[in-house]
Amino acid sequence: MKEESLLIKAGRKFNDYKGSMNPPIYHSSTILFPTYKDYLNAANGKSIYDVINDGVLRDYSYSNVGTPTVHYLSNALAEVEGRGQALIYPSGLFVLAFAILTFAKAGSHILVQDNSYYRVRRFVESELPKRGVKVTFYDPTQSITSLIRNNTSLIMIETPGSVTFEISDVEHIVKIAKEHKIITVCDNSWATPLLFKPLDYGIDVALYALTKYIAGHSDLLMGAVVAEGEIFKLLYESYKNYGVTVQSHDCYLAHRGLRTLHIRIKRHQSTAMKVAKWLEKHPKVKKVLYPALPSHPQHELWKNYFKGAGSVFSIVLDREYLCEELSYMVDHMKIFSIGASWGGCDSLMLPINRTSMPRSIMHLDYDGSFVRIFCGLEDPEDLISDLDAALARLPCLAF
Repeated sequence: MKEESLLIKAGRKFNDYKGSMNPPIYHSSTILFPTYKDYLNAANGKSIYDVINDGVLRDYSYSNVGTPTVHYLSNALAEVEGRGQALIYPSGLFVLAFAILTFAKAGSHILVQDNSYYRVRRFVESELPKRGVKVTFYDPTQSITSLIRNNTSLIMIETPGSVTFEISDVEHIVKIAKEHKIITVCDNSWATPLLFKPLDYGIDVALYALTKYIAGHSDLLMGAVVAEGEIFKLLYESYKNYGVTVQSHDCYLAHRGLRTLHIRIKRHQSTAMKVAKWLEKHPKVKKVLYPALPSHPQHELWKNYFKGAGSVFSIVLDREYLCEELSYMVDHMKIFSIGASWGGCDSLMLPINRTSMPRSIMHLDYDGSFVRIFCGLEDPEDLISDLDAALARLPCLAF
């Protein structure tokens, strides 16, 4: 089945819905069983209710491990990924933190990209030292060989990286990790499984903020992991022990978003390319940091791994502007809105404070203000017109 068709059908069991095209939303805290033996079997992963496709012995005795609506979504994500099993979490940040805690124990050491999502940096810097875990932030454009210690247990990858959009050499990282028996986790929210499949390259855990492209409408918070074998079992045991729960209605919305993901991603990418190419020619833009552009320093590496590009990228302005000047630029947009997330229908812009940026950004030869742009589903000409007016509001230097 081709990917476009799979996205429409994944995780849906039409024969179970009594004629309904859409899966029902199960609002239930309790699962009932006809016999005590059926209950015991469900607790041991042998349920009479056929809602889980992955073949793993999952506890289905109580809804804190998922209603049928939750499992329909997890089944769909695994199908789209093409392998493994999926677990659903209450938010993208939650799943990032939870994956780290699963594989980073007291006395261990982990590697995290120094251009990672800033909330992940905040978590590892503030929470992991309390748990006796050492952290090294690494430059994703450099070899990690010398950074490995005998107690390194985890390598976190985000490709491309937040704000500066460097591409990680996944094969290099995986090779080193396998040699030292280190778990690798990749945040693949930017690409989705349509554009990059981490598990196909030997990554142990693929991680997604479903909040973004997969849900696609800026109306829910949710995260997910996809993994295989013993790695999945470790994640699942922690999942059960901590009582991770998600709402059925949110899972329904995310599952619905999958059906239009392919056509939305195509439109997002097409619009982003038009906007990015236009921005490259603007005199007030020093650099456009978008891996799909030939001008990106790792464009060839991007082509090695990705089938396409998401529509989030950054621009570096011609100089460092004051906060008040940037505010005047973005406060009067007609199409773009100011917001921290992305992946929905509406285009977003957000100036980035350079003082909060990690080392790998500061050493680059980009001394202008950074602005992150997300291209939504509006007409690209409208977006360009809005950006043209915004850049015109930036003051010119007087000589």
